[in-house]
Amino acid sequence: MSRMFNEKERRIPLGIFLSLRIAFKNLFRRPITVQYPKERLEIPQRARWAVEINYASEDGTHRCTACRVCEKECPDDLIEIDITVAEDRSRHINRWLYRRGGCMMCGLCVEVCPFCAIKMAHDYELAHVDPELLELDLLVDVPAYRRPKKPRPATAAKKEASDA
Repeated sequence: MSRMFNEKERRIPLGIFLSLRIAFKNLFRRPITVQYPKERLEIPQRARWAVEINYASEDGTHRCTACRVCEKECPDDLIEIDITVAEDRSRHINRWLYRRGGCMMCGLCVEVCPFCAIKMAHDYELAHVDPELLELDLLVDVPAYRRPKKPRPATAAKKEASDA
């Protein structure tokens, strides 16, 4: 037993040298801190932050059809869409509420939207003192988007009937 103890004492502790190597490497490295209000980090395009409405680039209208898929898919139930349906089956969005304070920025609502009506924003300054600022009405009192209908191609039977 005493022989085993003496072998352990003679062994060089490699952990100390490894930690010293890391310490000296960081000692001569330039600082990585960012002076926040004056300097800002450049966020990569794939970063996901809060949800915002994706407006059409050509005329600036929104693309939300009030299908409510994003509301159903949100795991935290933070999206509420209040709609009214008219007799002609057209939809009107009364309120599109998004509670940003509880959002975990998972992006599931954006992925399931069939019309690309919402997107993840790149604004990372989301902290507010007033909790009421964390609830956003993204769309208020607007008609739902209706895609223009494309004319259906006439079938061969209809063409023959019209030719005769």
